[in-house]
Amino acid sequence: MAAFDSLLADDNESLDAYWLTVLAKRLEARIPKLCKLRAFYDGAELVPTNAIPSGVDPKSYAIYRRFLELGTINYARVIADNVSSRQKPIGFRQVSDHAMRSVEADTAWADNHMDLKARQMFHDVSIYGSGYMLVTQFEYPQRIQVLTPWETWVEDDTEAAVWYTYSEFDGMEYLHLFRCERDENGSLKRVYRRTASRETDRRTLLAESDTENIYDVCNDPEKKLSTLSSDFRWNGGTEEYPFGLECGGLPLIRLGSGTGMGVFEPHLPLLASLDQQRFDRFCIQTMQAFRQRGIKGMKRLTYTEDDIQVINGQKKAGDQIDMSDAFAMGPAALWLLPDGCEIWESQVTDIQQWVTASSADVKQLAAATGTPLDVLSPDVAGSAEGAQLKRETLVMRVEDLNARANDALVRAMRMAMVAEGDKSAASERFETVWAPIAPNSELSEAQTASFLKEVLAPKTLMRQYLHMTETEISEAMQDMAENTYQNAFTTASAASDAAARASRQTGDFVQVDDSDDGASALVDVDGDANG
Repeated sequence: MAAFDSLLADDNESLDAYWLTVLAKRLEARIPKLCKLRAFYDGAELVPTNAIPSGVDPKSYAIYRRFLELGTINYARVIADNVSSRQKPIGFRQVSDHAMRSVEADTAWADNHMDLKARQMFHDVSIYGSGYMLVTQFEYPQRIQVLTPWETWVEDDTEAAVWYTYSEFDGMEYLHLFRCERDENGSLKRVYRRTASRETDRRTLLAESDTENIYDVCNDPEKKLSTLSSDFRWNGGTEEYPFGLECGGLPLIRLGSGTGMGVFEPHLPLLASLDQQRFDRFCIQTMQAFRQRGIKGMKRLTYTEDDIQVINGQKKAGDQIDMSDAFAMGPAALWLLPDGCEIWESQVTDIQQWVTASSADVKQLAAATGTPLDVLSPDVAGSAEGAQLKRETLVMRVEDLNARANDALVRAMRMAMVAEGDKSAASERFETVWAPIAPNSELSEAQTASFLKEVLAPKTLMRQYLHMTETEISEAMQDMAENTYQNAFTTASAASDAAARASRQTGDFVQVDDSDDGASALVDVDGDANG
């Protein structure tokens, strides 16, 4: 093994020390980019301070600084949320048993609160390009927990991963290494975790909640981040993951975007240029609200005996001309200018060109990110068919992310079910149930089900067109069975009551009413009266 600068003071030779060091440093190197992405998502990025004109006096500098804060346009949040909000998992099911679909998988999904956890992970993927899940040995509070990209890194081949944590109570920070170990034939023989720690009074890597420092890193190029120290030490032995061995992978699972980047990360330069244009417009609009004025033909700087100020006794001949007194502001103010002086006044600049250019850039941003233009610019008008066509790119992107998410979610849920004791889950096939990316109306779904009810079975309709989970399908089928029984019972009761009212038969006699006197008699079936 080649020499490397290990983060472990007690181990600089083992393979575990190598992977812990390599992965931790990759996580550390990613932090500045995460800061930038988070600042853009929060709309907290600033136009660089070198955009402020040089030589600005201190009073004006504060105004320009204010423009830097107001100049941001938070398109990044709209672009990211427009994708992640359309990823809506509603359940989880087993698909290998075609005769009888079980509800155990959907129950395990609900027990682990995966509806909410999956959405948090999709949110991370949309912003940072990666989301992470950890399957634990313990079922309390749940076996699956979502980890933040600020503390987690998984190697591309998913054979090793690192997780950084900090305990303020203990004054310790930890690096958890997850590894798959294989034999000479490449078969997986072991999945385990080792933990290294060091004492410290503060965390080294930025926390996702530390927004103040996150924004500083993004907006201040001089801001320096702390680096991981090289005095970590291994803590005891290893923690084995038998369910990881059975399922063939690490319990720390990464969900990626496919490119390793968030949805707006490739477009940061364009987003920054929109901020710059908005800053420039603020400067022009505000500064030109008060026109700049100047004096032309000023040939002397002192008062003479002929100036009205000297004649009136306000000034003395030879005094320096005070321009602040000469140009008082006010609706009735009069300016006394020396002979030969003229006033020059600046003209208003038309900013419509800037507005038009900014609108064109927004269109380019929408096209580049696959975001429907009416999401970024609500005043866009067009036909319903045109709007549907514009959403095709967005729909295809969400479908791609859903397919990648399904793989990660299946691996996590399979491990959680095996850890729960369901050993057969390691070899079963599962899939995530998704709500429609572009939801249909209830009326449209009902009409579709009505048209296909003579072609497809009820369960297929519920699963494919009504987007019901296996638990909901099971409840619906039970309700249908109960309803069928109830209808049959009601029909049979009604028929019995009708028969009883029409004829009360006793042996071979039928009771009939005499319409004349109200009396009744039993008549033999042959027609003879009795009693």
